[in-house]
Amino acid sequence: MLAEVRRTILRHTMLAPGEPVWVAVSGGIDSMVLAHVLRELGHPCMIAHVDHGLRGTVSDGDRAFVEQYAKQAGLPFRTVRVDVKSATDGISVQMAARELRYAWFKELLGEGPPVMALGHHRDDVMETLLINLLRGMGAHGATGIPPVTILGEGRICRPLLGVGRDQVATYARERDIAFREDASNANPKYLRNRIRHELLPLLEDLRPGARTVLARDAGLLAELAVSASERVAQLAAGLGPDRDGILRIPLERLQKCTTPRLLLMHLLKGTGIHPDVIGQLTDAIHGGGTGARFSAGDHVITLANNHLAIHPAAPSPNGFTISREEAAQGHQGPFSWRTCLPSEVEFPLGMGTAWLDMAKLQFPLAVRPWLPGDRMRPVGLNGSKLISDMLIDAGVPRYAKPSAFVVLSGEQPVWLAGLRLAQGYSPDSRTEKVLRLDFRVDVDHLL
Repeated sequence: MLAEVRRTILRHTMLAPGEPVWVAVSGGIDSMVLAHVLRELGHPCMIAHVDHGLRGTVSDGDRAFVEQYAKQAGLPFRTVRVDVKSATDGISVQMAARELRYAWFKELLGEGPPVMALGHHRDDVMETLLINLLRGMGAHGATGIPPVTILGEGRICRPLLGVGRDQVATYARERDIAFREDASNANPKYLRNRIRHELLPLLEDLRPGARTVLARDAGLLAELAVSASERVAQLAAGLGPDRDGILRIPLERLQKCTTPRLLLMHLLKGTGIHPDVIGQLTDAIHGGGTGARFSAGDHVITLANNHLAIHPAAPSPNGFTISREEAAQGHQGPFSWRTCLPSEVEFPLGMGTAWLDMAKLQFPLAVRPWLPGDRMRPVGLNGSKLISDMLIDAGVPRYAKPSAFVVLSGEQPVWLAGLRLAQGYSPDSRTEKVLRLDFRVDVDHLL
């Protein structure tokens, strides 16, 4: 087994010959064997033990056991107790424990030496692969447990990945290595334990050698995942959110892509999109579902005529009013306003600014999101028109329409903010006071 571990270390450039290393030791058989193997291979070891405080006196016994081992072996020893239960807000106990554990590992790596060894072995890789397959592994689940992981200023390495659980057990027995049994490893409420004690033995019974085949396939899948990731990164080159946070993907690029789901998963990474939605999205793209809208966590995806638009979901805008007294100067949300003289009017400022004759307005003004049925008499048009039609004419996509505001004088819309002004409210030769309204959001986000 020592030869296999040495090959694994060399193959993945985990450790230089004789390089000092932290060893994460829980007291279980895997980590105790790992510490013994690394010492046999000539690596000075420093023992790091995390007390998760989840098993009462048993946890205390684990800590004392590991500390006694380090003392007898003359090895530096560090330990920390973490409060897992207080860190489980929205995540599982196992995930909270892992985050706290790795946070401490990061601190130790910063102190040096900058490498820590963990006791994951080949069976852990198989179990992780099967868990990912059962839960839905997505584009990255095939990578399994990597041999080396960068963490802060250092790295995590896993020298036992080339050997299985049986080899670890044999090594411990032959060298009389003491260890602590963790009763939770037999608890069937954990999926990993059921895979370990039920599924893998069944697969081995159905096809002898299944463990060997799975381990080999896991390695190949990990390499394929890395290759696919590199290829998808090339396909996504040049695609990124614009200044308004909207990512526009040309449909032609997706339609010609041989791996559209992988490309979309790459571009939508971190949005929390469900894998089934990716399938629905690709169906809509190839089926010409213009106008289709999909949710992706805190993002919205809209299928336009020639592109796919991905943008953060806009919060529901709130309405407010502006009284005559408040018109002197103020701001709320994307709006700001002040009263001014006619001589200050600068019409070339564009539709992001509205200049309104104070005498022609009925206060208080109402500012709110547009509603179905709202109508306005825009400048340059004889008669009124539905706001919804005006948004369509302006080319505002469906996903941006909820962000469109109207300003009303009495019951009459006088400004579709950023887009159109109503007839009859502009300053003229008789105007004495002007209300300047500014809509701070760049109107391009609507288009």
